[in-house]
Amino acid sequence: MKKNDESNPIVFQQKPWSGNSNSAWLVSTMELRRNIEKFKFPGKLESDRKQQIMSLITDGFLSKDVYSSVGLLNPAVVKLGEMSSLEKEFLMEHFLSSQSYQQSNEGEGLILDQTGEFLATLNVRDHLSLQLIDCKGELEQVWNRLVKMETNLGKTMNYAYSPKFGFLTADPAQCGTALLVTVYLQLSGLIHLGKIDEVLDKLADTSLLISGIQGDPNEIIGDVLMVQNNYTLGVNEENIISSLHSFTTKILSEEISARNQIKEDKGADFKDKVSRAYGILVHSYQIEVIEALNALSLLKLGVAVGWISGIDNSGINELFFNCRRAHLLYQCKDKLNQEEIPHKRSERIHEALRNVKLLI
Repeated sequence: MKKNDESNPIVFQQKPWSGNSNSAWLVSTMELRRNIEKFKFPGKLESDRKQQIMSLITDGFLSKDVYSSVGLLNPAVVKLGEMSSLEKEFLMEHFLSSQSYQQSNEGEGLILDQTGEFLATLNVRDHLSLQLIDCKGELEQVWNRLVKMETNLGKTMNYAYSPKFGFLTADPAQCGTALLVTVYLQLSGLIHLGKIDEVLDKLADTSLLISGIQGDPNEIIGDVLMVQNNYTLGVNEENIISSLHSFTTKILSEEISARNQIKEDKGADFKDKVSRAYGILVHSYQIEVIEALNALSLLKLGVAVGWISGIDNSGINELFFNCRRAHLLYQCKDKLNQEEIPHKRSERIHEALRNVKLLI
């Protein structure tokens, strides 16, 4: 990774989570997949055809009329084969991507811009995937930007479409709208009060898929639940967004109630959890990322109930994202080996929490 190269369009992106003061709605992502008519899907394409598709998409996208109309800033094309392994990891962390870019082939690429909110993948799973990341909880506004982008690009190419199955994708289960919306919710109150399963049963919706941040429903890291639409076929975009927004609003109301209960009860067990998390974060010599994320979530719960001072939600949210491996390595001027990373993470956390005080 070229840490000091300011022309690098990957690592010098702005951070959408900077200044995000939301205590529970961490981030949302919205992805729209498209393929170009009369071309095979990427898995069946020869290299010269992939290059042809890349040229077709980038020529259309890099038109200022297209990218400036949706608020993007200086978009750049990057070939996946020319990226370092650490740059690819940084990109996965930044966009909370389930797609690994480590195994790249010729004719695969990305389009990014300096806002740090936008990512387009070219010939990875589909010919084109458009993704926006949002930390304001504005699903409708994000969708409006995404559809405007897709519509403008559609003026320069024809998308593969079936009257029966909608927009066609490499994965048949993702045809139809080919829209995937994901909301990441940090529900510390419900989880540590032991009410999360009860609330999820009450709000059960078969149109939604719920899991941990790494896609495992049985492993919850940092008290974060990932909620996304379960279907793209047989539903329209408005229904997908409406279902997610309705579920999120209801569960956030339950989370507020849970935090209020914790604050009123002032239970010793909860105070102990927050105190231990504080101790781990400010006194550990080294700390692994999962332990750090779990402790930071409890620290934020302590802020919410008035047991922690000296930091706000935006400070914890930023630390939550920046303490991950690739982001941490990017922030460090010195080259670190694997064994040094946990200590460097502790140092960064100590620095960020230097004014934090425990009030219980």
